[in-house]
Amino acid sequence: MLVQSSPYYLKSDSGILSGRKLGERLLDQLTLHLRDTAPDSATPLDFSAIQFVDISAADEFLCKLLMRIASGELGTRYVFIQDANESIRETFEAVLKLRDLAALCQDGEDRRILGVLKTPMRDALEVILAARHGTSAELAKRLDKNINIACNRLNALQKMGLVCRTRDGSVEGGGRQYYYEAIV
Repeated sequence: MLVQSSPYYLKSDSGILSGRKLGERLLDQLTLHLRDTAPDSATPLDFSAIQFVDISAADEFLCKLLMRIASGELGTRYVFIQDANESIRETFEAVLKLRDLAALCQDGEDRRILGVLKTPMRDALEVILAARHGTSAELAKRLDKNINIACNRLNALQKMGLVCRTRDGSVEGGGRQYYYEAIV
């Protein structure tokens, strides 16, 4: 079962995160922090104390962090963006598009997808965000697709770090059944 860990508060005396050097330090700090969190956990990256993030810093810490999550380096630890202002969201959107990546952002009850996610994948993600969780068979019904198509999309979303997948057991007649959960 996925748990939400305590938020990781990004801080800066000036309220600005700028430059590759700072982005590299943030990436190192975030990676260490995530390695200390429990597996099957989602960590909000809280930007409430930040007013501006430049492209260089965002590329260095956010994109590289998402690539580490996608590579499996951090196991089943996930992140999402929280309380980022419009300027920060636009910067993240731009840098994620450049790197062909996607991230989830939550502000209160408002959830959005930042970056690049093709329509079929976006549709599958929106279904799981609305449902919050479910088996691949349940989500296939909601997507109105056969189970193989739904499984392929959900597995790809899990590899991108946008949903959590856990094994739910075996199904009658053989095979495995997975359980998918929204990380926000």
